[in-house]
Amino acid sequence: MEAYPIQEAVFSTFDIARLAEPLSEVCGYEWWPLDDAPPEQFAAWRVSEGCERIEQALMVPPGSEGGRGAIRLVRFHGCDQQVMRSSQRTWDTGGIFDVDMFSADVDRIYRGLQRFGWTAFGEPVDYSEAHFSVRQVVAIGPEGLVLAIIQRYSPEVPGLSPDGKLSPVFNSTQMVADFDGAMAFYREILGWDERLDFTVENVAEPGADVLGLPMPQAIAAPRRIAMVNPPGSPEGGVELIHNAAMSGRRCDDACVAPNAGILSLRFEVDDARRYAGEIAARGGGLYAEPIDLEIAPYGAATVFAVRSPEGAIIEFYSRR
Repeated sequence: MEAYPIQEAVFSTFDIARLAEPLSEVCGYEWWPLDDAPPEQFAAWRVSEGCERIEQALMVPPGSEGGRGAIRLVRFHGCDQQVMRSSQRTWDTGGIFDVDMFSADVDRIYRGLQRFGWTAFGEPVDYSEAHFSVRQVVAIGPEGLVLAIIQRYSPEVPGLSPDGKLSPVFNSTQMVADFDGAMAFYREILGWDERLDFTVENVAEPGADVLGLPMPQAIAAPRRIAMVNPPGSPEGGVELIHNAAMSGRRCDDACVAPNAGILSLRFEVDDARRYAGEIAARGGGLYAEPIDLEIAPYGAATVFAVRSPEGAIIEFYSRR
């Protein structure tokens, strides 16, 4: 099975324009209005009865190949909703915590987002992790849209806009209570590749400003971090973080449609039905069986979804 980097993150919101405006004006993403999602999408996302329509727009990073690394904003009309990771702290687990983008000027982007009412878990900060040296802020928007904005000093990221405009989404983080269970899901059930697995301790970052951990616990708390990628894709995967010293609320049950928050990650694969069969043969359950539907603006597609043990929905599609 061949997979590609993250095609898009799907974010459910109460107000599309409220998120689209800063993503466009500050982050540099193009705002593409779309027709409503088709009826088949209701079933694929297990939308509750009573939902009248799924309004949507696509926020596309400039210059991305085929719109890859986009953010899809969706609004569910006519149904009860709550925020998925309500009043979240970074040691709360379940669902999808953030999406990650690169920038050549983290401070400029964050100050721009603040003008739209965004905040962060801490101020932009420099630190080193594994073989990376970066400056980062984890910015928080309405309904829990969390953007990890990363300015990487080394190794450098080529092709970034000098004015700081954001790159395509290249990664996404999940806070997990059961690290081994999460790794088993991605490696053994999905067949993904492990790229990194290490523990951060006895240093404040990423912790105090990046994740808003109180001091001195930010120094003492062991944080185990792993990165996993779909087979055949050297980038564009999932980061898992387990805070062994702090436990919070479990948000798993709320991380479903039509609730507001990061609903899913979408990956394009060469054959969705075949990949669904491979996952089932390895003992994995499907959150949504393969279904044929239209995904604007990509066209006709076959889509299915899985859900991690801690509530993260991952969708896979192939074009027809």
